[in-house]
Order: sequence, then C-alpha cells, then structure tokens
Amino acid sequence: MANVSLSLFFDPVSPETWEGFEHFSFINQRIKIYKDHFPDISGVDIAIIGLVEERGHPDNEGAHSGADAIRRAFYGLRASHVKYNMVDLGNLRPGDSLEDSYLRLKEAIRVLLENGTLPIVIGGTHDHTLPIIWAYEELGKKITLLNIDSKSDTEPSTQSGMANHHIGRILTRHKETISKYIHLGYQTYLMDENILAAIDQHHHFKMRLGEIREEFKGIEPLIRSADFLSFDLSAVRMSEAPANATAFPFGLTGEEACQISWYAGCSPKLNCFGIFELNPGLDYRETTSLMIGTMVWYLIEGFYHRADDLSFSPNVVVKHHVMIPGTSKEEIVFYKSISTGNWWMEVPGTSGTEKVPCSEEDYFHCLSGEIPSRWLNHSINIS
Repeated sequence: MANVSLSLFFDPVSPETWEGFEHFSFINQRIKIYKDHFPDISGVDIAIIGLVEERGHPDNEGAHSGADAIRRAFYGLRASHVKYNMVDLGNLRPGDSLEDSYLRLKEAIRVLLENGTLPIVIGGTHDHTLPIIWAYEELGKKITLLNIDSKSDTEPSTQSGMANHHIGRILTRHKETISKYIHLGYQTYLMDENILAAIDQHHHFKMRLGEIREEFKGIEPLIRSADFLSFDLSAVRMSEAPANATAFPFGLTGEEACQISWYAGCSPKLNCFGIFELNPGLDYRETTSLMIGTMVWYLIEGFYHRADDLSFSPNVVVKHHVMIPGTSKEEIVFYKSISTGNWWMEVPGTSGTEKVPCSEEDYFHCLSGEIPSRWLNHSINIS
C-alpha cells in the first residue's frame, strides 16, 4: 500500500541521465531505477529522491534542475564490490504550492523511515530540510539535526524565501523534535552574532570552518551523533562548487565534502541525508554536479561498510573505566569499537545514561584527569 501511495508523487527518471552508462560496471546498472514501473521499496536499504522544487529560494533560480544533473554525475561512476540494495524513486512531483511540495516530501520521507530505508534527497533548495523534520515529528522521533552550511538560514522574515529562514523556524517551532542541533562549516562573517550566542545558550553545538580545518577528524563524532544530515552546497568553496547563486570564495573543499559523506554513510545512527542548492546553469564544466555525485557515491559506500557498533556487546566493543581523582564524578565509562576504532562515552542524564560519540582524544584527556568538554556539554544538554 505504501508503494502505491508513494508512486502517485513521483515522475520517472529521465533516460538522458544514464545514456552512455550501459555497461554493467556503472553504478546505475546495479540499482533499481523508476523507469516504466515504480520500484518496490520493501526491504530496500537506500532510496534516492530527486527534488525539482525551487520556490523556497528565489535567489537561486535554476535549482529545480539540480537532481538530474547529480544523477548524471552519479550514474557515470563505477560500482564497487558491495551488493547494492537500493532504488531511485525519481523526481518528486511539485505541488500546486510550495506547501503542497513540502507535504509530499514529508510523506515520502515518513514512509521510507518507517520502512527502515535511508532516504538520500538530492537537488532542490535547502528549505526542504523543514518538511523532513515534519516527517520525524509525525513519527514521534526526537533527533539530532546536523546542518552543514556557511550561514545560519535564520532570517526573521520569509520575504527572501524560506531557504533563508527555515533553520530559525525549525529551532523555534519544533523544539520537541530537535533534541540537539549541530552547525558545521559556518563562516563567522556570514553569521549574525546573536544566532551564534543563541546556539551556545541552548547548549547546541557549532564549529566554524577554520576549526574544522584545524582538526578535521574532530567532526567525525559529531557526524556520528546525527540522525539527519542536511548539507547546503554553499558550505563548499566557490572554486570547487560554482553552481550556486550564493557561492562564496571560501569553504570546504570537495575532498572534505566527500569525507563528510563517508563519515555519514558509516554511521549506524544516520537515517536521512540531503544535499541541496545545486544550480546547473552556473556549473562550469559540470564541476559541482560531479562533486555531489561523488559525495553520494561515498555516502552509499560508507553505508555498506557500517559496523554493528551500537549493540555495545563485549564482542563488538572494549569497555574502559577512567577514574577522575579530585572530582565529584568518580569515573567515566568509554567504549572503543573493535572493528572501526570509534569511541563513545557514557553521559548521565535525567532519563538514564546515554552513550555519546566521542574521540580518542577525549579518552586521553580523561586519563590525564580532565573531564572532556564534550562530556560536559552533553551532560548539560540531556539533564
């Protein structure tokens, strides 16, 4: 029944996106694509959703054609040795109004999440983060939202488009759904200082571009803590991602964007990923679509290299107890994955103990008698 209801919302994938990629080694030959018949989503691991809606960001006119440009780039990549169990559902048909389009995306995401399928949303504009949050809300889920963007998208008015306002709306109107908000890759000269202060005040987390550059591996535990990663193309520097009307000279590199996608794919907790704001009309030699297609490839590759770390069973992780002398906290319990080397630490809260992703550096700080700042931050947030 879910399959039938979803099929009403989607248009088939254009044959132009896979022309020339007929050899079995290409990735499009290993996945089920909506051509003549809508694919069955039962038991599917991953589903691609294309967006052709741009009314939420009038300053980036042309973003409606981003999904097929990304497909063309992605389909032209070679498959790896993994056994793909994924579908491309085609492009979500726009509604009569922007709100109608939001509701269609919300319903599609809700069905896929209920099905245990990871949605990968490509194309369209960044405001589509909002209806994805609606889907989690309808399912009664509390999530960690990870937003990668050069700016805040918290303008007080919607006159410049919902794409410049949606994060503010999410953080004010959907507090019960967002248990934690993480903003990575922002650039201080593009951010309102009041927004930066508000993120700290509400015990959320932020990391500017320069901090990421200084210690890139430090973002891995943050990505591993996210349920939904929303990626605005403007976070990538203009020279490597020119296909965006609001592109800026500085930002993440394409390689860093692909590494982020790999981290996200590997995380057992992540269950939705979106990359938005590609404008093919501004894409020099398809540079940006090729980068995003590669990001999607790394995301999927990471997904098929996920380890069952979250069971925390003795054959999966090694448990470490670290005493903290001279403090009211007697010990902090750490876990290290045997297969991936990833770390977690226990943080007590009012609803019990939570295992929070952390780094090996947090463990060593604790060994030296210092309570990790990450532990303190999470302790405040969940108490």
